[in-house]
Amino acid sequence: MAKLFSWPNRITFLRIGLLFVLVFLIYNEMIWARVFAAFLTVVVIVMDWLDGFLARRLEESSALGSVLDIAGDRVVECVIWICLADLDLIGIWIPIVVISRDIFTDSIRNYALRFGYSGFGEHTMMRTRIGRFLTGSPVMRTSYAILKAVTFALLLLMSGLEKLLHPVPQSVKAWMQFGLQAGYWLAVITAAICLLRGIPVIIEGMRLIHEKDKAGEAAHSA
Repeated sequence: MAKLFSWPNRITFLRIGLLFVLVFLIYNEMIWARVFAAFLTVVVIVMDWLDGFLARRLEESSALGSVLDIAGDRVVECVIWICLADLDLIGIWIPIVVISRDIFTDSIRNYALRFGYSGFGEHTMMRTRIGRFLTGSPVMRTSYAILKAVTFALLLLMSGLEKLLHPVPQSVKAWMQFGLQAGYWLAVITAAICLLRGIPVIIEGMRLIHEKDKAGEAAHSA
């Protein structure tokens, strides 16, 4: 139980709780709600970095923590993508691509966990340098988190300003349209990077599965 309620895991559980608040704000009719949701989105994304930082600083990294961290990140990311698509701020193809990629990669990681491998960290299943860089390096994880935070917050903020400033002044409307377009293309880039980071997991995971199958066959024939 100590591992389950370590500080990094508490941060993960808190993120999930705040996600429900975030969804409530996104669909709330109060004029300030969606603007506040934009700022809360940044907080939720930053907390993903915080739980990893605490795990390293407090030396509380574990396989359980890795699983909870990935699961929490998936829930937060997928729910926000779905909300943005439901609001017609992005195309429905983006959450479809992201969720499909997540199902493939997490299924492979769950298989690897049976043999003591984690998604990233000291016991990562990734063997190649490029795989470790794309999936677990601080530079890549931080950059991807910042990109998600900016994308989600920008789209929610621009859509919220329409309610907050209703009727929208003509001088502001052009900037809002620019912000929505910028947010859309940032969403496309974010989805592309998400897919790119998943490719090494699938390739190396398939290789690991093949190796374990061959080892199992050899042990059975012996």
